Amino acid sequence: MMERLIHSRLIRILSIALMSTAALYGLMKSAPASAGAYPNLDAVACMADAYLMKPGNSLPQDALNCTANDVEITQVTPTNPNEECTPGQVFSFNADVTIRTNANERYDTTFYLPLTEDSPQVVQDGGDNCSMILPIPGDSGYSADVELDGDVCGDISKAAGEDTYVLENETITMLCADEDGDNRADFTYCAAWDNIERDNCTLAEDPYPGQIPNTKSKCNCDTFNIDVFIKPTPPVIVKSEGNPTTRSEPGGTYTFNLSFTNPNSQTSLYLSSVTDEIDINGDGSYDKTLNLWGATSSPGGDGVYLTATNCTVGSPLLEIAPSGTYSCQFTVHIVDTDLPDDQSPELYKDVVKVTMQDKNGDAVTNGETCPAGVGTSAAGEHCSVERTVQVTNIPPTITVVKTANTDEVLEPGANVTYTVTVTNTSQDFDSPVQLTTLTDTIGAVVQDLDGIGTCATGGYIVNGAMNAYTCTFTQYVGGDQGESVTNVVKAVAIDNESDEAMHSDSWTVSIRDVPSVVELIKEANPTSVDETGDDPTVYRDVEYTFTFSVKTVDSMGNPTVDDVTFDKLDDDKFGDLTSQCSALPVTLSPGQSDSCTITLQLQGNAGDEHVNVATIYGTDEDGLMVSDDDDAMVTFLDLPLQLTPEFAMKATAFVRIVNGNVDNMTITTMNFNGVPVFDGSTDGSSFVIENNAAMSSYDAVVAPDFCTTGTVLIPGDVYECAFTLKLLPGFDPADGSINLLNDLDIQVSDDEGNIESSSVGIQIVTNEPALAP
Repeated sequence: MMERLIHSRLIRILSIALMSTAALYGLMKSAPASAGAYPNLDAVACMADAYLMKPGNSLPQDALNCTANDVEITQVTPTNPNEECTPGQVFSFNADVTIRTNANERYDTTFYLPLTEDSPQVVQDGGDNCSMILPIPGDSGYSADVELDGDVCGDISKAAGEDTYVLENETITMLCADEDGDNRADFTYCAAWDNIERDNCTLAEDPYPGQIPNTKSKCNCDTFNIDVFIKPTPPVIVKSEGNPTTRSEPGGTYTFNLSFTNPNSQTSLYLSSVTDEIDINGDGSYDKTLNLWGATSSPGGDGVYLTATNCTVGSPLLEIAPSGTYSCQFTVHIVDTDLPDDQSPELYKDVVKVTMQDKNGDAVTNGETCPAGVGTSAAGEHCSVERTVQVTNIPPTITVVKTANTDEVLEPGANVTYTVTVTNTSQDFDSPVQLTTLTDTIGAVVQDLDGIGTCATGGYIVNGAMNAYTCTFTQYVGGDQGESVTNVVKAVAIDNESDEAMHSDSWTVSIRDVPSVVELIKEANPTSVDETGDDPTVYRDVEYTFTFSVKTVDSMGNPTVDDVTFDKLDDDKFGDLTSQCSALPVTLSPGQSDSCTITLQLQGNAGDEHVNVATIYGTDEDGLMVSDDDDAMVTFLDLPLQLTPEFAMKATAFVRIVNGNVDNMTITTMNFNGVPVFDGSTDGSSFVIENNAAMSSYDAVVAPDFCTTGTVLIPGDVYECAFTLKLLPGFDPADGSINLLNDLDIQVSDDEGNIESSSVGIQIVTNEPALAP
């Protein structure tokens, strides 16, 4: 707290521009702004803050506890009987201020008036939140207004018989408030004084002007009503959405409801006008004012018309009692036949503006509610929220009718004369329309008809069938027989908003057809093949040649004219052959031919005859399907029997190995004909070694082990094993023999690294006579 006070004092010291107390006193005495008190004290520290500026003072509760009533203000009478203020605003006015003492004499009477909602006896952190009435000693002329202690501040005494004096036409600066709601301003003040006669009061703000309480309770605070009229609070103007909010071109009626409630419970509002302010186009510029208290009118040309209103009219003012309501309904008729050229809706933004004043005839202010360009709150003009209605564009409409002098021509074609009629079917607000485009389309080809025949664009068409636009043009129509040619005429017109109307109509001309004739010739090469017998894997290849052509005349001898596109070849035995025919697809003209050869595989027994029928398919230029078929026959020939004998056998080899030395012996190698002995090993052409020797026996060894390497034999040990040789077929009918001469190689080693090898020769020979041829 002490730091805050020191800081506040430093600010004040700098702000007074080093002016001495005596000089300041002399300045104010020489030219007082009003009788009885010093002027220019409308922004000073409040009483509790000033109290803390004196060294040694403290306020544990951050407030004084004013309980004395030695000095008081008993009456404040505004010199202007119509004085008024706006709640929450600081204002100044002149008044006669009556001051009374309840003690014999008090020194340096000082009165603090709050500029905020806080009382002067509450600490406000050093802000200049108060104004001050500081009487000039003996300046009022009343006997109670005296100079007792020799300083610049006024004293009061009732020793002369009066306990009261009046500061006449005193300028007062205060906060406008009305806590009790009686529609009169609340005058709030706190009085401070000195009860000791001493020269200690100055006008300087270092540390404070005037007097502070001697103690925490030597002060007096009070609030009472004075005759300052509280300006009424303006109402919230409520305007409903338009009913409807949208009308189609050219517009129509929109109905609005207006209402508001006087928010003031103690004072009336007085209306001087009620208008509807309209922004045409929604560009922020308000173009039209409708007096809702004025006369209505009937709609004519484009414009905005007030067609109905039941809003109560003032004469000239209309009083709205405290807490009273005002409501009415009015209807606006909008006529708009020329909407924006981008076909967006025409916007009409509007607010209701109510102009009002208080009982003194002053404008009811306190808050701007109108959009820019409409009214001012300073003039008592208040507006509703902005509402928007719109007129939406209706596009123009036209109809197009196209006719021709015929609907059929013979191949290859002929001239056809077309007639085009364009009618404006729009309503009157889109009349006339301008014809901007007239085209004729055949397939992807678009022809501009402007300047073709009697047709032209750029002219205007008034609505109605009697005003239709008509023109003709001639077009050659040709094509293949069976085709039809459709011409589409399209017209485009625009209205006064550049909105387009579009319509089209077509006419079809048919072309008679001359059928195309095609031929297929199918040939087989060879026409006979050997039989495939009972073997399902054997096939015989046959080349088939398919020749297809377009004939030059039909069956009646009429010449054909259409090209034919061949795109499919089918066979009743082999199915769809199209992908195998390299010539397809192909387009041939009358007299032309093409062909392809396909190799197919056949099966059959001796004496069988294979007959298959092929069909060629195509499409002529008229889109008609054409086809022809042909067959071919292949005969199967008999083949004599053939015999090719082969011979093979299996043999089991038994092996016995005896360790006749004093060291352990390990079998390290066992190869047959250079092939390691293990199950499935083979030389690839003569034999396969198999592990099925267990099915055999030799002497006493039944089911011996399969021969493997890695076996360790101790001295005197005997190792017996066996393996089977599967001899692959090798019978030669020429000499009737199979010869197998091979060795079985065995290698062993001991733990000193000695190696010993041994081989056994094996020979298998068969000799059988060859079969007689």
